[in-house]
Amino acid sequence: MIAAEKWYEQQVRYQKYGIDMKPVQERIRQEKPKTGTAALSAKDKLRMLMLTVLFGALFIGFIAVTAYSAKIQYDINKMMEDSKVLQGEIQNLDVKIKSATNIQIIEEKAVARLGMVYPSMSEVIYIQADTEPAGNFAMALKEQAYN
Repeated sequence: MIAAEKWYEQQVRYQKYGIDMKPVQERIRQEKPKTGTAALSAKDKLRMLMLTVLFGALFIGFIAVTAYSAKIQYDINKMMEDSKVLQGEIQNLDVKIKSATNIQIIEEKAVARLGMVYPSMSEVIYIQADTEPAGNFAMALKEQAYN
């Protein structure tokens, strides 16, 4: 027992300096059960695949809709340009119509191309509102014009 007493005395001396001489027992580590994050089941893999395919199809749909709307916008812009060109042509034709229906231009063409002249004073017939011609008015005008 002497050895045990010496051992106890040494232990007390070491405890003065803060050292514990007792043998350290190994702690038993308890392993946590795995939650399954590392291993995916076949059902989970199928779900992931389906989600990936669904999102892929959704994004392809977005791209197709964007491309279609860009094409429609291009067509609209093209039609607007064509409309501006046609509006310019319409304005040019309106100017030509107004210039062609101008009384001075009509008079110049009648004199130059058709050889028309103004009637003399003897060829002018005045109609008064209070006198009505006898019989057919058109026939009376025709007779006076050719006689």
